[in-house]
Amino acid sequence: MNKSLLFLIFISLGFSACKAAKKPKTDTNVSGDSATEVLLRKMATKEIKAKSMDAKAKIDFRSPDMSASGMANIRFQQDSGLWISVKKLGFEVARARVDADSVRILDRLNNEYSAYALDYLSKEYQLPADLKMIQQIVLGNLFFLSRRVTSTLQDGKYVLNDLGETRQAKFSIDASNYRLLQMDYSEPNANRALKLDLGDYKPSNDKQDFSYLRTLNLSSKETGNVLINIQFTQVELNVPTSMPFEVPNRFKKK
Repeated sequence: MNKSLLFLIFISLGFSACKAAKKPKTDTNVSGDSATEVLLRKMATKEIKAKSMDAKAKIDFRSPDMSASGMANIRFQQDSGLWISVKKLGFEVARARVDADSVRILDRLNNEYSAYALDYLSKEYQLPADLKMIQQIVLGNLFFLSRRVTSTLQDGKYVLNDLGETRQAKFSIDASNYRLLQMDYSEPNANRALKLDLGDYKPSNDKQDFSYLRTLNLSSKETGNVLINIQFTQVELNVPTSMPFEVPNRFKKK
């Protein structure tokens, strides 16, 4: 269960699968294409800015080894941590907290407690091991693999292509409102691919344009074929929040 929860936390919340490089600067010629520079600047205005988040979501997870659904309460505080509580039939079955260098998990079904170094995620699942990036993923913000970004306009959508040395990513953006619609990521040599669709954009409590619906398809030798649907039912940004994490005395460390 602990491995499944780790995977669920970091994959179901957004687009991951790698540790990204810094975003290309939008005040310089990123790709030799001025249209790309303009697009990146406009996308920057759509980026969600939040020092904290308190959200609730319905999650449906399907993989070769596990099928599960439930409600999740997701919170974070910028540069401090990420917290998630998973409930089934109204009862908490698991709780996790991610800090700058560690991940801690309470498995309430088996009365177990686990702790991992954050870089364990990178090694085990090819996931990001950087708290700031994980929080960007939760918010649904764009990120890049390299500084070689190009853009084209196709059927009312801007398509950003980002080619790294061994990885490639493509982002589809609505040309009318600059909303991020889809992310495609692949590592051809490792036979790993991920596709994330974002939709149901509507204002959060502070009027920022948030994607409440996300559907993710992942295929890799580490995970097999995975399908995840996440529907946010409540999103509050920049509000006071807490991330309690206490280990009951009866829990055994795993």
